[in-house]
Amino acid sequence: KEAIESYSPNNNRSQLIEKKKHKIILDAYNANPTSMRAALENFSLIKTKNKILFLGDMFELGKTANEEHQEIVDFVNKLGFKNVFLIGDIFYNTDTSFKTYKNFNDIAAYLSKTDLQKSYIFIKGSRGMALERILEYL
Repeated sequence: KEAIESYSPNNNRSQLIEKKKHKIILDAYNANPTSMRAALENFSLIKTKNKILFLGDMFELGKTANEEHQEIVDFVNKLGFKNVFLIGDIFYNTDTSFKTYKNFNDIAAYLSKTDLQKSYIFIKGSRGMALERILEYL
């Protein structure tokens, strides 16, 4: 019990980080449709204002990749999130009104020119997206 209570993740798996004015949940180690839905649902239950999502592509989904990404976008809509950044080729091609970026360099360019207001931020994507790099721009 003591070991579990004292565990503090530091490997991009559900890390809680406070950086400047932001509280950040960093879950950039792995992503699949099931883990993405569960994490989004849990994040939606947090009672706070100004939530921001940074979601990166989920890799290794095969022929269903486009469909699975669209379902995540639809789920994010259903949960009522407004401030959403979708990153990666697959999310870029979804049918959405959210902000989309083809790759990390595109979102980095945007963030380097933008001062986000105090926010509760959720970052999730497949390991290959290396979304922990977003922290450098917050």
